[in-house]
Amino acid sequence: MGPDDLRHQLLKAYRRLLNPLIRILIRNGVTAIETGELLRQVFVDAATSDEFVLPGRRLSDTRVAILTGLSRKEVHRLRHESSMTQGAGTQSRVARVIAGWNQDPDFTGPYGLPLAIPFEDDPRIDAPSFTELVRRHSGDMAPRAMLDELLRTGLAELDEDGLIRNTGRTYIPNQLDPAAIERLGKVLARIADTLDFNNKVSAPPLGRYERNVETDIGLTEEQYQQFNIYLRQKCQQLLETLDNWLAMQEGRIGGSKPPENRGRGKKIMTGVGIYHYVDQKLPFEDEDNNGSDAKK
Repeated sequence: MGPDDLRHQLLKAYRRLLNPLIRILIRNGVTAIETGELLRQVFVDAATSDEFVLPGRRLSDTRVAILTGLSRKEVHRLRHESSMTQGAGTQSRVARVIAGWNQDPDFTGPYGLPLAIPFEDDPRIDAPSFTELVRRHSGDMAPRAMLDELLRTGLAELDEDGLIRNTGRTYIPNQLDPAAIERLGKVLARIADTLDFNNKVSAPPLGRYERNVETDIGLTEEQYQQFNIYLRQKCQQLLETLDNWLAMQEGRIGGSKPPENRGRGKKIMTGVGIYHYVDQKLPFEDEDNNGSDAKK
């Protein structure tokens, strides 16, 4: 395969990658003009990463312009425009609270099960409360707002005694809210980064784990529903096992190393994601196939 063929395949792959992302933008009223500006910004962001810095040289606007095909004036504008940065979003705070409820010894009972807890602290008894759980694991999020979110997403319920019970460990926000948008960006970026990393490493054992299993001839609708249930059960078990292992390494459960005695070296923020997909042919892929058949 020559350079032109490789370039065509790469652009075709990116066209497929961007299709579901653009559908989300169109559904929410974002135009091609706005997206074009964003794409130029992303090109500049990527070109200014350490990978493209020449040894002993400063990464100038001229070099970024050469890498991206943009003008130096536009590169300068995009590099120096102020950008708003935000701290951890709702998704990460909810996830931390759920993890604490299932892993913090103060909030778990026999066999490691999360305790049913009252909303507010009671100075008369030495018992944990939901307010303390949120204060300890969520930072500055209001306990009432956190409880509303857990009730809304089915991760908590109120029992007949007025205690709050944890009913799940997986936080999946509804469509179109800020947490869903945050999750969308993180999940897709992590998958793409893993694929990019594995394409760059020379020895397979040095790559990140990335495998998939798929059907050969397809499933019936009934078989698909059965697979969906089986997949959720098995993957949830695996994720909870991995989550507990990571918590033990970080000293959050098990007590192998208290947080203050953990190593002081560089920390690697890592994790595992599992996704279920259903293949769909896009219109341009049918056109390409028809064209190929016609040429034959």
